[in-house]
Amino acid sequence: MDTTDRDLALEVAKGDAAAAEFMLQMCRVMHLWDDLIDKDKAVSDAQINEAFQLALVDIPRNPFYARHFVALNAHVQTAITNWHVATRMEREGGDYEKSIAFILRSSYMDLFTQVAQIVGGPGWAVEMAHKTRLLTHKETYAGYLMNLEREAIGRLAREGGA
Repeated sequence: MDTTDRDLALEVAKGDAAAAEFMLQMCRVMHLWDDLIDKDKAVSDAQINEAFQLALVDIPRNPFYARHFVALNAHVQTAITNWHVATRMEREGGDYEKSIAFILRSSYMDLFTQVAQIVGGPGWAVEMAHKTRLLTHKETYAGYLMNLEREAIGRLAREGGA
């Protein structure tokens, strides 16, 4: 993660380093999982090993996550479910389904909203949700559709269909 991501996570978490680290770690795991399924980027053994270390050891030991497990874990499960649904909509659906998937695929950002809610209350959560959603979808819907097309072509080529 770059400095900008870390700065944003710290802002959302109001300086709580463990909360910021939780968000950054979850993003790394979710993005790598997405890359493995979409097959749009080469993923090294080291990256896979890091993601499993984060998912199975580091995130469960994170003190912020441990303290707020009940409030956060349900969001993790929902983000995973939404990501599965979005992937299906992207691959099987038409324009309407893709327009839903564009937002649904990034519901892991609700973890940022929930962290903001925990550390700063409802007003802070709204402010940070607005900011993080704008950043999350900066690729634009048109850019998203271009990336989907590129992913589909790459996946076909790697699976021997082209």
